[in-house]
Amino acid sequence: MFALRCAPHDRTATREPNVQVAQGLPTPITVVWRPLTRAPKAFVWRERRWRVERVLQRWSIDTGWWREELHTDRRFFRVVAQGRVFDLFYDRRQGRWFLERAL
Repeated sequence: MFALRCAPHDRTATREPNVQVAQGLPTPITVVWRPLTRAPKAFVWRERRWRVERVLQRWSIDTGWWREELHTDRRFFRVVAQGRVFDLFYDRRQGRWFLERAL
């Protein structure tokens, strides 16, 4: 297993009673993932460890390659962790994991 550590940074706000959406830049998180699939196994958010029960969906965004300052290369995972749904992504250009939103 591998883990990336990022400085704690929390920019979430509640827009609806049960939905928390990241504002501005996504929140860097620490993730433990499966080496072969790179799928998240667990992550730390708000000083709490969340165990990923299953991956619901995967998708990738690779755009802006024609201009360096616009290039985005991210691998997204919608996961269920301890009864909640989260959108996490790995930014391949930065080599870091982020929390996009907690549903």
